Amino acid sequence: MGEIYKRIEDLCKSSKINITVMCKEAGVPRSALSDYKAGRIKTLSADKLSKIAAYFNVSVDYLLGNTDQKEKAPAKAEADDVTFDDFTYAMYHESRELDNEDKQALLNMARLLKKKIKEKE
Repeated sequence: MGEIYKRIEDLCKSSKINITVMCKEAGVPRSALSDYKAGRIKTLSADKLSKIAAYFNVSVDYLLGNTDQKEKAPAKAEADDVTFDDFTYAMYHESRELDNEDKQALLNMARLLKKKIKEKE
């Protein structure tokens, strides 16, 4: 079993979720992880790794075993700015079925609301 699968398995255990549920919620075919675990494929695609990393809010580098730091590096946006990654993580369960255009519209609304609040201060 590869390092990637072990890390995904550990993340699922620490989150008290099984791999099948995680795959469904992250939008990754369960068969891809089964094939990887069984050695039928050598690695997971960047898209699948990205979805899994976003689901657990870790970096792809963590999943690949390039780092032991689970937390993503802070975005290069302003410290108080709302980023797409922050918003997606915070709103995951509420917005996971929305397409990227709708998610972007929600992000823009969040930024406008934040700006309005700052103007009141």
